[in-house]
This record gives sequence, structure tokens and C-alpha cells, in this order.
Amino acid sequence: MLVKLIRYLQANGIKKPYIYDPMVGGGTSRDVAEELELPFIVDDIHNGFDVVNDDFHDYGFDLTMLHYPYWRMIDYAADLPKELQYKDMSRMEWREFIEAVSHVNFKAAAHSRYVAVLVGDMAYKGGIKSIQREMAWPGQPVRHIIKVQHNAASFRKQYAGNFIPIVTEHLLLFRTDYKPGGEMWILVPASVRKIDAEKYISWKTAVKHVLKKMDAITPSAVFEAIKRQFPSKLQKTNTPEATIRRTLQELEAEGVIRRKMRGIYEVA
Repeated sequence: MLVKLIRYLQANGIKKPYIYDPMVGGGTSRDVAEELELPFIVDDIHNGFDVVNDDFHDYGFDLTMLHYPYWRMIDYAADLPKELQYKDMSRMEWREFIEAVSHVNFKAAAHSRYVAVLVGDMAYKGGIKSIQREMAWPGQPVRHIIKVQHNAASFRKQYAGNFIPIVTEHLLLFRTDYKPGGEMWILVPASVRKIDAEKYISWKTAVKHVLKKMDAITPSAVFEAIKRQFPSKLQKTNTPEATIRRTLQELEAEGVIRRKMRGIYEVA
């Protein structure tokens, strides 16, 4: 299915889509991107990455893949170290879970031109819990595919009475309308509203992104690049120059950049 999404993007003018999957699980997105020789970044909670609270790894993706847990149907944290178990979305209460899914959808839309969300519905106490119905939709839906859920536990069970098992899942592809400036329209159940997209892009992610096209990195050059690409970030701090200097120091400490001389850096 990911190959079909990539072919869709390529047919719409994105010849080498930049792929991001922060919940890569078994590695399908990585394997497909490698096979098609496409740029990609992947991560997962099993590597310690907290998709809800941690910064996304870059900005400017063409496609972000999001395959959320099926809430409590599977305890994904069972095989995680104890220090990571509290980060697992499958252990949240339902309302907290839906809010977390919507939050990550917003983050993805603020970092990516397209967002693909793969989720399933769950039978629960006489009804269903539907992630795709209750989550916020991060942009204009362009495809909604209902597919067979491979390896679903319902295939292997015998049910008494009139119970109808759920053996399908939803793949939704959204085109985001985010442009520098901070505002983006999203759809939440029963309403459409505007959100501040740039609050989902951290200063560190923004600075790392603008550094890619710089030979000599200076605070003033970073300021001008942020002003062009993330203008609302400058409007939301009283000390943007100090924030940029502090972020450059943090990136130097992390080994992303190195100091050439006072006030001048280069990519490490």
C-alpha cells in the first residue's frame, strides 16, 4: 500500500518523495524507501522515540506515515523497558488517546505535504471505538481506502451469537495546506477550525532545517532564514536572537554542527 501512495505522489509531481515514519514498527516504510531509493527517516517507541512529545526529526517531508496502535487491542508496551512503557499510546484512556492521535496528526501536517494515517476500528462493549471517526483530520482528504487487516486476531477466533468481527482497517491520505506563516485548517468532529501549525514545529527542528542550505552558519543568517520559512516563530518570542544562539549551542553540544570560530559554525 505504501508503494501505491508513493506512486500517487510521483504521478502528482513529487518524483523522489521524502518519507517519514515515526512509528515504523516492523520496518515496512524503511524497506520500501530503501528499495525505491528514496530519502527517508524512521523511528519507533522501541528505539525510545515518543511520537507524542518528542520533536520530529526534520521538516519538509513529502509523506508522513502514521500507523497508530489499535488502542487496547494489543499491549504494545508489554515488551518495552519499564522506562518506556508510560509513553505507549495503547495504555492511554480513550479520550486521552484520541487527543494524542489528533496532536500527532497536527504535528505531521506541520512537517509534511501529505499525511497517511492507517487505523482500525474496535468492537467494544456493544459498540465500536472508531479512531478515524473521532480523530482530527489534518488537511484535505484525498483518498480513503478500506483494506483487509492482515493477521487480524478475529480471523483466528470463533465467536458465539451474532457478533460480527471487524477485519478491516482505514488508510486515509491527507494533503495539508500548511504554508509558512503558522496557520492551517484542520477538521475535527462536527467542526472545522484553524490552528497555529508552527507551534508543532520546535525551534530546534526549524533551525536544523534551515542549516541544510548554509555553508557558513551564523546567528544572523539563521535569523533571516527563520524569518523567511517560519515567520510566526519570530512573532512569538521577545528574544528571537537569544533563542537562536541558545539553539545553535544546543546543536553544537549534540554534534550536529561545530564551531569554526566565534559566532560561525558549520555542519558537522
